[in-house]
Amino acid sequence: MSENILVVTPANQADLHDVLLLMRDLAEFEGYLPDFAVTLEALERLYLQQRVFGILVAKHKDSGSTENGRVAGILVYFFQPFTYDLTPWLIVKELFVSEVFRGQGVGEALMLEARNVCKAQGGSRMKWEVLTQNTAAQAFYKQLGASVEESWRIMSLPLVR
Repeated sequence: MSENILVVTPANQADLHDVLLLMRDLAEFEGYLPDFAVTLEALERLYLQQRVFGILVAKHKDSGSTENGRVAGILVYFFQPFTYDLTPWLIVKELFVSEVFRGQGVGEALMLEARNVCKAQGGSRMKWEVLTQNTAAQAFYKQLGASVEESWRIMSLPLVR
């Protein structure tokens, strides 16, 4: 019997096709698929060449599994300094786990590795947004120790292209 091990690492070139598929799945899940415009070329340029953001991938390493090496989940992040203490905060832009891998600790492993990345960069906090109606995600984050910031509202200003 083989042992199933979950490994979380920064994404590499070979992972980007699977990352793109999960980004597209997230767009469908969150309802913005008609506006989804990410291409493999843009992902390679912004992630690999310009290093605009980071991507963590979770993979199962199981010699007896047909899922071996497949990207099970992604966490896309960037750093933002905050003016009151100038420490970087890790901003989680996207956390998404493929439906077939949910409930297997993939999301938790990604969040824990993101915490390690934040600490390694001298960060003091992680922040992210979650859809109001996504109560399952909210429960998951609370289980990790997160709290809802009720005193803030998210604002956005669309710019005409």
